[in-house]
Amino acid sequence: MNEPTQYDAAWKQTLERFLPDFLKLAFPDLAASIDWSTPVSFLDTELQEIVRESESGVMRVDKLVEVKRRDGTGELLLIHAEVQAQRDDALPERMFRYFCRIMDRFRRFPVSVAVLADPTPNWKPTRFVIQEQGCGVQFAFPVCKLSELDLEPWLATGNPVARVIQAHRMAQKTGGNPLARRQGKLGLVRNLLLSGVPEQEIHEVLRLIHWLLALSAEEEQSFRQDLRKLQEELRMPNLSPYDRIVWEEGRVEGRVEGRHEGRVATLRELLMEHLSLRFGPPGIDLQSRIEAIQDEMELRKLARWVISAPSLEEFSRAISG
Repeated sequence: MNEPTQYDAAWKQTLERFLPDFLKLAFPDLAASIDWSTPVSFLDTELQEIVRESESGVMRVDKLVEVKRRDGTGELLLIHAEVQAQRDDALPERMFRYFCRIMDRFRRFPVSVAVLADPTPNWKPTRFVIQEQGCGVQFAFPVCKLSELDLEPWLATGNPVARVIQAHRMAQKTGGNPLARRQGKLGLVRNLLLSGVPEQEIHEVLRLIHWLLALSAEEEQSFRQDLRKLQEELRMPNLSPYDRIVWEEGRVEGRVEGRHEGRVATLRELLMEHLSLRFGPPGIDLQSRIEAIQDEMELRKLARWVISAPSLEEFSRAISG
């Protein structure tokens, strides 16, 4: 089986890093009304005050942002965006409730939009209606159904969110098929590496693909072996962007959960892989000395040195020194 998909982490990062690209793809009219030359303000603290902890969920993401209007008035606009990864019939009422809370908190009329990232074909709510004894409310909100989007034009123009949506769709389709997920993930990574987009953007999109298409430990190992072959085919540097992400993820996971052993194991694994890639399998003595290293900083230094070491002997001396 695959590891649980990190929908919430991936979409939070997508909205924070690629908000203009996201809105241009999902809500083009809204995106066109925004002055993107002015920095966007993410009101995470204010949103936490509005959204009760009991209402949060791992299958949805809420973001509240403040942007500047493009109409020349200089006025600011509040946008509440919710990404819903599974069908939830309470969504329309929740959108209305948050709309009211935001308007009450800021005394300003927000724009509320919903991204339906679920795999249910016919579920597409666009309004909340309530009426009692002649008193009623009808609240409409724009929606974007990810499964209905034609991604090809957006991929052609280099929109990074289109690649995130590709990975999202694949995660939903391959939840019970580890082999199909691994092969699909490799295809997405290959296309990204060949896309010609800036290296920093490749790095950030790769991280999102890594979260959305999480693999079991065994499948991840096979994926990285396939990626090594792809690196050789594409004549890439020994340390690929994906390797750096796995390295960083290991450090972050260990820092958050206090697991020094996890960080060290991740660094050792990368070091051994790149050592074998450059000079062939290390001997038992060298492998034993690497396995004995417990210092994270020393392993990080060696992982950098293995990329440029002129020979296996020089690298080996660096350990003993």
